[in-house]
Amino acid sequence: MKRIAFLLSLALMVPAVAFSAKKEKAPKALKTVNYENVKIYAQSGRNSQKRGSAVSLIDGRTMALEDGVNDTRAVDIMLFYGKVDHSKTKFFTLFSPGNPTLNIDWEKDGGTSPYCKFEGKSDDPDAYYALKNWKKRNETKMEKVEGIDFDAATGEQINSLSVSDSYWVKDVKVGDVILFELGETSYKAGHKGLIKVVALEDDETKPDKKGVGQNQRFVINIKYVK
Repeated sequence: MKRIAFLLSLALMVPAVAFSAKKEKAPKALKTVNYENVKIYAQSGRNSQKRGSAVSLIDGRTMALEDGVNDTRAVDIMLFYGKVDHSKTKFFTLFSPGNPTLNIDWEKDGGTSPYCKFEGKSDDPDAYYALKNWKKRNETKMEKVEGIDFDAATGEQINSLSVSDSYWVKDVKVGDVILFELGETSYKAGHKGLIKVVALEDDETKPDKKGVGQNQRFVINIKYVK
């Protein structure tokens, strides 16, 4: 009888052991948020709410300086055309509103480009809207990356990439893919993502400025890890 009782107790234990050995569920894939055909103008659009030289990477909004001063945490990147960092030629630069690696000189003429070029409207004598007077300036890390398929990139792939301590990307061209990491003051601090430059366009409201860099705009696609 003792042997039978032992075998019965052993049989009752088997389901419990099998249950404990059940495989754990695989972690859920990281979701990405995507925005297509976002327009960002060079500095001529900085004070125009219909155009705008700034973009929020978390919601795809194009913003003017006036929008930015009222919601500085939303502005993650800006666009400039001209000479930067003592360059001899002009080109497009995507840059972060703040840059902790620079001691920025805000003087419009002779100051640190592109930052000094983002002054407010002519009827803004106190420079309330000027970038230099924003209460916060997001510090978005960014750099060009190669060999990355923007459309196919997953959240896991994006998060595995490291971003250097660079707060601007110079000589931006159509086809470039740019990796970014949002700064501490952004609404999505620490989140990573990709930007793809899909087109360079003229401002159709200014036909006399066709081909003039500071009046042109980029069309970009954005993907960030939620």
